[in-house]
Amino acid sequence: MKKTFLSFLTLILVLGCNQPPAVREAELDPSWKFQTGNDLQWALPGFDDSQWPEISPATSWENQGYAFYDGYGWYRKTFTIPQDIIKAVIHYGGLSIRYDNADDSDALYFNGQIIGATGSFPPDYISRYGEKRTYTVPLEYIKTDEPNTIAIQVYDGGGDGGLLTSAIIIQPVAPALNISMEYVVDAENGVFMGEVPLTLSVTVNNQEEKTKKSVIHLAVTTDDYQPVQEFSRKITVRSQESMTYVLPLKISNPGFYRCTLRLETDGVKGEPLTFNIGLEPEKIISPIDAQEDFDAFWQETRSILDSTPMRPSMKLLKEYSTGKRNIYYVEMKSFGDEIMGGYYAVPKEKGKYPVIITYMGYGSNPWMPHTDGEPGFISFVVSVRGQGIYKAGNKYNDKWIVWGIEDKNDYYYRGAFMDLVRAIDFVCSRPEADKDRIAAEGGSQGGAFTMAACALDNRIAVAAPTIPFLSDYPDYFRIVDWPRSDIDAYIREHPQATWEDIYKLLSYFDIKNLAPRIKTPTIMGVGLQDPTCPPHTNFAGYNLITAPKDYRIYQDNGHNTPPEWQEVRMEFFKKHLELD
Repeated sequence: MKKTFLSFLTLILVLGCNQPPAVREAELDPSWKFQTGNDLQWALPGFDDSQWPEISPATSWENQGYAFYDGYGWYRKTFTIPQDIIKAVIHYGGLSIRYDNADDSDALYFNGQIIGATGSFPPDYISRYGEKRTYTVPLEYIKTDEPNTIAIQVYDGGGDGGLLTSAIIIQPVAPALNISMEYVVDAENGVFMGEVPLTLSVTVNNQEEKTKKSVIHLAVTTDDYQPVQEFSRKITVRSQESMTYVLPLKISNPGFYRCTLRLETDGVKGEPLTFNIGLEPEKIISPIDAQEDFDAFWQETRSILDSTPMRPSMKLLKEYSTGKRNIYYVEMKSFGDEIMGGYYAVPKEKGKYPVIITYMGYGSNPWMPHTDGEPGFISFVVSVRGQGIYKAGNKYNDKWIVWGIEDKNDYYYRGAFMDLVRAIDFVCSRPEADKDRIAAEGGSQGGAFTMAACALDNRIAVAAPTIPFLSDYPDYFRIVDWPRSDIDAYIREHPQATWEDIYKLLSYFDIKNLAPRIKTPTIMGVGLQDPTCPPHTNFAGYNLITAPKDYRIYQDNGHNTPPEWQEVRMEFFKKHLELD
């Protein structure tokens, strides 16, 4: 018996020693050394960053004392890999580093070696805002028994900048398990409507040579990160088989929710799958908070615009007018004698034509309509004050959201909203324009502009805003960091300012409060995964429109709409403009 017991114990010890180390993750301390500017010496582990200040990657650098700064910033951290994961790092041959976002492009260095980049830096700048980052560090670059240095180079092309991630996670490179998970939201376009089962279908595919025991983890929160549900299900999947499991969703209130799915196998957690879902968005209620003098304020504002001579000018751009339409550069006076304008495309064949007015996004670079674009239509791509064609060197420092926020009469969007109306004035002054057939469209800020223009002027016949901005500020600022971070920075620099006063001012310019005035047939495009203008804020205004309306939710899109939207909105335009 004694010999048998010892043999059994020996067997346990041998098997235990042969077990691969568990793969655990660790969250790095949220205090990082930080410096604006750009010097590749800052990637080196021997560089002395002791005089650098510290900031958190959880929010923008503008929100931490670097207001109005666009360009390069470097984050540095020196750390020792925790003992509870070092064995797995050695065993599996590397370290994974991941974080949720960078605004806008980034490159990660480990002990002076570049590991990878997402997006690209000037002169070939490409933003990858909103994309998750995962970088794998080979074992040869890792110091297993002494400190290591991570340096992250970030470039911000405008607006907020920084890492913008809740945490930076390190984890041993996971063993190459050939087992995967995919999901389907059991609702059209990811949005549940009516009395239907609220479920996800999760399929696990096991291509390993052995049966695998795994755990499916599901976490659900509201769009402002309040916990709703946590759920785990143990499963067994035979080798070379797939199994589908139906997971119940415990959501009940109309709105949008954040879901995170994760598969754990042999103690190894796979990459999380994160996505948004919706429940009966047309029942979302965001109470109007307009002030008593709301209508009087806009009536007075419009009166001032109407008394301001337009004095338009048009310049033919011959080099861009080679097709069926002539392209003009136009300018005119607007509210407060400010200049606004844009690019105006007119069919060369004489006649009266319907018009599509396009309002631009926040800080968008200018573009012009194509000489052969939108056949049979006049196109007017509008630049409001300080944006578009006026963006370079504008007096607003690219912080339009806070300019003049001390007083509603001086606030940037008072004049900008009147520029939208002035664009309609210009179109209606043109003999070639059919002023009874004017359509308006735009995305993001342009979507908000489209809705504001319809609320403040009754000459637009049909509208197609997408992913609209500037709506339902109190809820907006609970869901996403920006543009609240710009206002946070303003408050730090102006201690006399209060959120109560700021919300009161913003209520005059909130699309939600303007929406009940819209009498224009409207179709709205929504990106269900939008991290910038979240769907809740889109519907806060949409649900208050009393005119004929429709919407499309695009399940896989973020702060954009797919190519098919162009056809959808044109069909809507032609229907309500009574065009064949």
